[in-house]
Amino acid sequence: MPEDDSSIFLETMDISFKEYLREFEFAETFKFTFQHIKGDLVGGLTSAIVALPLALGFGILAYNGDPRGAVAGLYGAIFTGFLASLFGGTQRQITGPTGGMTVILTQMYIQYGGADALLGACLIAGLLQILYGFIKAGRFISFIPYPVIVGFTNGIAILIFTQQLNLFAGAPVIGLITLAVIIAAPYVHKNLPKALIGLVVGTAVSALLYSQWDWLRVAIDPANFSLSFASSLNLIGEIPRSFSLPSFPSNDWQTWSRLFPAGLTISLLGALETLLASVVADSVTGDRHNSNRELIGQGTANFIAGLFGGIAGTGAIVRTNVNIRAGGVTKISGMFHAVVLVCVMLLFSPLVATIPLVVLAAVLMMTAIGMFEWEPLKLLPKTPRPDAIVMVATMVITVVSDLITAVLVGFALAGFLFVYRMSELGMTNMLDEKHADRLPSEQEETLRKNRIVAFDVEGPLFFGAAKNFVREIEAATDFKVVVLNMENVPVIDATGALAIEDIVDRLNRDKKKLIIAGLRKDVRSVLHRLGVTTKIGVGNFAPDLHQAIQYAVSYATGEVERMHLGKYVSQDLILLNLPVVTKEELFTKMVERANKHGYISNKAAFLDELWEREESGSTGLDKGIAVPHARSGSAGKIVIVFARLEEPIPYETLDGKPVDLVFMIAAHNENNEYLQTLSLLGRALKRPGVIEQLRHAKEAHDVFDLLAHELGTEPVTSTVRA
Repeated sequence: MPEDDSSIFLETMDISFKEYLREFEFAETFKFTFQHIKGDLVGGLTSAIVALPLALGFGILAYNGDPRGAVAGLYGAIFTGFLASLFGGTQRQITGPTGGMTVILTQMYIQYGGADALLGACLIAGLLQILYGFIKAGRFISFIPYPVIVGFTNGIAILIFTQQLNLFAGAPVIGLITLAVIIAAPYVHKNLPKALIGLVVGTAVSALLYSQWDWLRVAIDPANFSLSFASSLNLIGEIPRSFSLPSFPSNDWQTWSRLFPAGLTISLLGALETLLASVVADSVTGDRHNSNRELIGQGTANFIAGLFGGIAGTGAIVRTNVNIRAGGVTKISGMFHAVVLVCVMLLFSPLVATIPLVVLAAVLMMTAIGMFEWEPLKLLPKTPRPDAIVMVATMVITVVSDLITAVLVGFALAGFLFVYRMSELGMTNMLDEKHADRLPSEQEETLRKNRIVAFDVEGPLFFGAAKNFVREIEAATDFKVVVLNMENVPVIDATGALAIEDIVDRLNRDKKKLIIAGLRKDVRSVLHRLGVTTKIGVGNFAPDLHQAIQYAVSYATGEVERMHLGKYVSQDLILLNLPVVTKEELFTKMVERANKHGYISNKAAFLDELWEREESGSTGLDKGIAVPHARSGSAGKIVIVFARLEEPIPYETLDGKPVDLVFMIAAHNENNEYLQTLSLLGRALKRPGVIEQLRHAKEAHDVFDLLAHELGTEPVTSTVRA
């Protein structure tokens, strides 16, 4: 590559890379505004009060009931809370351990054998979330059907609740007292931190009265439901007053390799929960979060938390709403929430160590009840049956199997649901009495008189709908022409295209015709690439339903035949960026291309005819266009060869400017459409924007699509045709 080209390439790549990264606004990370500092501090403090008991409880749950998990939960809340706010893309988001994430972590803890494996999976998840952010996957992660989300959330809520029953049975009276306080607190004042108050009251009762009142020591044996009196309570235990140095978990290589699926699961579900929380926050505040930057912030936070021994977290909807209601406005609120938790760890760890596990179990049971989506279940009888099946199935599988299986099955069911719904293609016979309002009565009568049937097609035409599509057309009888109005078909796949091809084959066999109206460019491109356009015939496409009906009537009555540029253009005869410097070289290469594909039998003879016509008067027009043309016995049917030149070449033109767009027309001596073709091409080139589109077309297909479909048609009478 020449040095100049190399430098231009590198400069272009640098600009593109900077443009790609512009979304992340890394320069804004360490910029703070203190205009709302009071609200941020109050919001951070309030959300920390809510977060503390949840961090401790979810940490123990993640460690499958091991009290040492409380430290991991607290560390997770501190590091993810601070770093996700600092680097993330949702200003008021509070991040920390959540119910959905914790249930996944519990399964990983059990399946992979302890804390080191769990923290290793959290590290992998953090790196993957950073990757999701950089490849801008945020918008795709949010494409999860609502029934799957509800089923998954409710299944997790049931799991959290049931997993606390063993701990709750160890001191059910204290647990019930804690539950009662949490339930009653909002009746005193709606803004009271009910979980924290329940935690404090439950801990105080156990510390002051457990040894004195025997009924507080009642325990239930879950195996046989017998009652007994416990001698002591299980407590959280020692909470360190400092952080250890960051380090990687001590897993061997085999364990690390096994952890990747676990990390992938944590990363995907964590990303989903976080972005859902971001959307909820936006709906409350009117802000607009940056999904990809949020994923980078979450990934960074989860990775660093794992290095310090903290479990992974996600954006927390409840804590975020608490922060917003308390006055939090900027990312300072989320960072301050983490600072408050650090102060609790440093100053009050002896008190935290005395919290009974049964009290935390009660807090988590109430959290699970709050997580449960009751409204969708109430509406279940009115919900469409497929949605209800997806919702219930996802919930049941979450409870009885594992979360990975639940998500996979939920996605599979949602996919089948999508295919089922898309197969219900909107296919309307416009002549049916039920749809009599689709066409004016005069037009409807014309169609019936000339044995023309018209269908209005709405929705994606893909494999799920192809069979019904063919069946609807086969059901129509006694017609000569089928008109398909496809202006409301946004997408088509290979199966849908082949269904159209099947229809064309059936109609051709019965000597009937298909005309398609309003086809979108993307859909037309698929048909062209699969060769279906050729079977239909490029002249059998109309820009709208009105013109399609005109074409159909003309065909049915035999009055006119449409003249169409697509009839004379082939993608094989389109030359882009042709490297020529003279007119002689240009003519030779264009004639060679036509000869190569069988449109000209004798190159030398046709070149002589072409030059003879050129000598009688230049075929150069203006605006860089030339239309050399000739009739010759060596030419077959009339064709147009198009060339866009790499550089303009000298050519005698009306405005004296060089030429870079050339249309060569070749026709047999006896062809009567020759002059009409010249006229049709001339009018097409005068349309606004056509010349620019030809100059900027990237592929031969784009030129073919423009000439064969987007430019106009012209009727030619049967007299001319003869």
